[in-house]
Amino acid sequence: MLAGCVYLPKLESNEASYSLPAAPSSRITQGLATAPEAQSRVVLVDAAQHALTSRLSLIDTADTSLDLQYFIWQNDSSGLLVIERLLAAADRGVRVRVLVDDIQLSGLTNKINALNSHENIQIRIFNPFSVRWRYQLGIWRLTEFVIDGNRLNHRMHNKLLVADNQLAILGGRNIGNDYFGLSPHRNFIDMDILMSGPLIPDLAEGFDQYWNSRWAQPINQLFNLSVVPDDLVRLRQRIDKRLDDAEGLAPYLQRYTTKDVLDDLLTGSFIEAADAIVDDPSVRWFDKPDELAKQMSHIALTAEHELLIVTPYLIPTRTLMALGRQLVERGVDIKIVTNSLETNDVVIAQAAYARHRRKIVDTGVELFELKGDAKIGGQRHDQEISLHQKYMVIDQKHVFLGSVNLDPRSLYLNTELGVILQAPELAAVLTQSFSELIQPQNAWQIVKNEEGICWQTPQSTLKRSPAKSLWQRLRYAFFSLLPVSQQI
Repeated sequence: MLAGCVYLPKLESNEASYSLPAAPSSRITQGLATAPEAQSRVVLVDAAQHALTSRLSLIDTADTSLDLQYFIWQNDSSGLLVIERLLAAADRGVRVRVLVDDIQLSGLTNKINALNSHENIQIRIFNPFSVRWRYQLGIWRLTEFVIDGNRLNHRMHNKLLVADNQLAILGGRNIGNDYFGLSPHRNFIDMDILMSGPLIPDLAEGFDQYWNSRWAQPINQLFNLSVVPDDLVRLRQRIDKRLDDAEGLAPYLQRYTTKDVLDDLLTGSFIEAADAIVDDPSVRWFDKPDELAKQMSHIALTAEHELLIVTPYLIPTRTLMALGRQLVERGVDIKIVTNSLETNDVVIAQAAYARHRRKIVDTGVELFELKGDAKIGGQRHDQEISLHQKYMVIDQKHVFLGSVNLDPRSLYLNTELGVILQAPELAAVLTQSFSELIQPQNAWQIVKNEEGICWQTPQSTLKRSPAKSLWQRLRYAFFSLLPVSQQI
């Protein structure tokens, strides 16, 4: 029984597949041909509603292929809406490939099994757990993790959607209400980009590497469930009913056209140069998928004047601390924004970060933490906010944006995806967004005085980390005792 948990199923019968070339007859191809000014463009997708509509518009306009790669896919209204649009695309002949990590794949077991029965839909799970039930039973997964933790610790944190091998969306957002402003409880303040141009085939090739890797397991090799012919029919009916009953979806129910996508692209910035960085998924048991970490360090070292960083989780490694000291000594102005305790959705990550807060400030880095009552991201009054953006701006010329956090898990355990863009207009927009983020009404600046670390604005000073509840403080105090920084 224990041996059964340790090994992934053999993929001897698994067929490799690859991204399809751009079809001359596709609506996207023809649209870009008639609007060449929309080529090699990047659009900042920061508003939550835009984040969902931009994904739906790519799905609605694709004619050849859709490749989607996500860490989390929530079983909620936005998650089901994207599935409904993917089904519609598959019905009109689009090949749909979906690769999802298994870390939080709960509530979708039956749905994805039925979806995979569609002739134009293929679904694979990255690094799956061996124990599978209709519902996620935490005790079983915890037991398997204890037995096989070295393998299961290797997660796919990438977020990517590629349409017809010509347009792509990537960034920090997963699929779910929390990321699109539709949750009544939490609003992740996040950032994506919509792109066209010659970089798209590189991103599609990166997707292929994951899709054909030993870590990507086809659904039909994981679920020994018989799919009767009407499973997909019943799934469509259940999705339609849940979407009819869902609140807040009215702005998203229209069908989008190629013109909608092109109009969106025309609002963006021209890309002068671009590189895609994709961690290699085919690591051995004890290897580190650190290609992206190395490239991030390299691009950061090119800074001459200013380096702006936004990261939701900040647990600096020795390499990052040394890099920061080196840049500050060269006269580079470094500013970092991250979550405070009251906005961090992962308390244990905040506890690990707190051990490094004083050392970060001592290097000369200007450090800021998001306030719980910050008025950004268009959140409703009943939503808690949490920073989820991940980007760097170098000298207001170059931008790095992707899925990576500045913590050991993102840098050395999970796989990640990002792009480096030379796009001054985009850099200017992000610089302005960063400036708004660190305004006193939105963020505390972390400073050191005679009494130690404090949280400061021109109007007030706090001597201890702001928190939203006593229970959060108690958990924070407990997690501060655990030596688990390298796992976060």
